[in-house]
Amino acid sequence: MSNNRQEQDAMNAFTISDLFQLLSISLRLPNHELAQAFLDGSYGRDALYILEELSCTQEEIASVREALKNLASTEEDVTAFLIQMRREYTRLFDDPKKPAVSIYETLFLHNPEDKGGVMLFMSPAALDAERCYKSAGVSLVKQSAEPADHMATELEFMMYLYAKKGKALQEESAEELAVLEKQIKEFTDLHLHKWCRAFFDKLACEAGLTFYQGLCRLGQVGLSKILA
Repeated sequence: MSNNRQEQDAMNAFTISDLFQLLSISLRLPNHELAQAFLDGSYGRDALYILEELSCTQEEIASVREALKNLASTEEDVTAFLIQMRREYTRLFDDPKKPAVSIYETLFLHNPEDKGGVMLFMSPAALDAERCYKSAGVSLVKQSAEPADHMATELEFMMYLYAKKGKALQEESAEELAVLEKQIKEFTDLHLHKWCRAFFDKLACEAGLTFYQGLCRLGQVGLSKILA
């Protein structure tokens, strides 16, 4: 592999890592920093830059820009916007009775006609996700005790793997690169291919706040380049 090609592949891996990081952060309970980033436009700029680096079409990038355009507003109070974001997050993902979208792989793929109970922490999906994390030498599940198959955690894991892949390419570490590519393929096949793109499609149908509508489009466009 030529040096130019290898450096290009490394930068592409870092860009993919950045996309997974942005999506992961966006699917956690919103905080003040995230709300501020939306309102000052920095989130949107980062999102569009990532899509450009992934060689998305101008039409695809324009669709994300359109979805995010109403976010940039220095006049809106950050605290008030954060309250809106948290209310919508709770409605979408954390409603105690019935969230609009299941943010755990186990529940998202669960057949409602199956009368058997669901044990989140001990489900096959959660246990296998935890196995993959430990195999890669990382522990992404927070001490606050959330199942390992939370969408944000799975995306965070992919962020980690692709960042490591970029570094391995830069250092021309063929052995490390082979291990990482195997881990990426395994986790993608066993988990993300089963529900990741469907999750963002479902979210697009349920999201009411502009923030989550923009996030949906970002996920749909960006992941179509990675998980095709």
